[in-house]
Amino acid sequence: MIYAALNAAFLVAAFSACALGDSPNPRLFYLISLFALCSSSVIDLDGLNGRYSLLGMFFLNYFLMFGISDFVAMAQGAVDEPSTSMLSPTEAVILVGGLLILCSYRLAVRASPKSSGQTFIKEWPLGVIVPLGFVLWGVGMYAFYDWYVHIITDATNEATRKGLQSVSTYAATAYILAQMVQPLGILLIAYAWRSYGVKLLSVPLLIMVVLQVLLGFVIDIKGFAMLGGVLVLVTIILIEGRVPIRWIAVAVAYVILIFPLFQTFRAEIRGTRGIARTTVIENFGKVLSLVISAEDKVTTGQHRAQTFLERSSLLASVQTIVEQTGNGVAYQEGHTLSPILATFIPRIVWSDKQEVPTGQLVNKEFHISDSEDIFISPSHLGELYWNFGWPGVFIGMSLIGGMLGLVGARCNLADAKTVTRLMITVVTIKQIIVSFEGAVAPSYVVYFRSLAGIWLLHLLFARFRVRREKPGAARQRGNPLSLPLAGHEEVKAFPNLLS
Repeated sequence: MIYAALNAAFLVAAFSACALGDSPNPRLFYLISLFALCSSSVIDLDGLNGRYSLLGMFFLNYFLMFGISDFVAMAQGAVDEPSTSMLSPTEAVILVGGLLILCSYRLAVRASPKSSGQTFIKEWPLGVIVPLGFVLWGVGMYAFYDWYVHIITDATNEATRKGLQSVSTYAATAYILAQMVQPLGILLIAYAWRSYGVKLLSVPLLIMVVLQVLLGFVIDIKGFAMLGGVLVLVTIILIEGRVPIRWIAVAVAYVILIFPLFQTFRAEIRGTRGIARTTVIENFGKVLSLVISAEDKVTTGQHRAQTFLERSSLLASVQTIVEQTGNGVAYQEGHTLSPILATFIPRIVWSDKQEVPTGQLVNKEFHISDSEDIFISPSHLGELYWNFGWPGVFIGMSLIGGMLGLVGARCNLADAKTVTRLMITVVTIKQIIVSFEGAVAPSYVVYFRSLAGIWLLHLLFARFRVRREKPGAARQRGNPLSLPLAGHEEVKAFPNLLS
């Protein structure tokens, strides 16, 4: 019923946009088909933190990447797609890729055994979660600050080469590891705040989010700046199975008010003026004033910076890849995916380990820009096609959907809420769903390493067994070892003397 209502509403919106824009070539069939595919996740959706929640998140992001831009263009009468057929080759690749995700996800969930409500699972003690969270976040913040302010001072290839030459392989490895664990710190604090009900953690958590935004501004990495708030938002959704309206409002305000400032900072302060990051820190107030005064110049006019939605759209990148691969541009045949094979071989052991700068390679091979410092996001879908054509799409997207379904079935927080399940789910969201816009190898190298790290942390710190019970059952028995879980259910905890 909900699925039918959503698609009926979109049909009205699509035809209205088509009439409003009066485009000579609206991609109406594609948009309606894509929305029908992406909204199909509501058919199986068993809660915002259930087995099918990752499918819903993936398809929300999928429509944002491949549908929103066409919808807006259609309403503005600005659709310039040259194909007059019902579906262009690019649109066919996008629809088939999404359908493969849907089918493989559902197969993986149905093949996974459902957990019993009385099964025991391991959990971390609160006395470990909070201190470890602050330590990981603090160490990670220092690593980001020192690395991007004093070592890698700019985003150019030359600055990167000089920075890497200035530190030893061991030091570089330590910095990278510290940056990888930084998000886990804020995740642990957010989990303790919501799951264990430690209200005093709300203030330091807010300070952590704000400091991360400020540091992200200085080092000019929008994703890092947003990550703190996003992790808190996702934690609340996954733990409580609801949408926190206040945090959503803050996220919307960030996109509307703060994102343009980041765009202005990159274009005007870092680009035109070339102000160093150390200078930004020393004169933060003055730099911020310059950014605010220059915002209209950068965000309006013919040569304005892209909006959030425009930057999120990857339709043009996939279209370039599909149209030109095999037609002047050679198939990669697995070249850009090869770093995945060396995921667990550190550079300390293999100093000549190959790195493939996929974003720069896309820019070079498809002749998008003359600058070697420009990165073009291919999306995982586009890169799979670039490597193997249609076979890459069929095999790659099926594997991605299967992995998402496996995590959704085995680690969903509706069945049981633990730190380990939360970390695995959030890392999956970050590296497979959100990072779907970028290159394949960097996302999955980080993903597999993160899973290995979470497994080690689980072995070290999971010292209690918890049993899911009906809400209020432990309180009725007066059990002194009951712990509140997300404010909705109780768990019975006792020391695991054998682990």
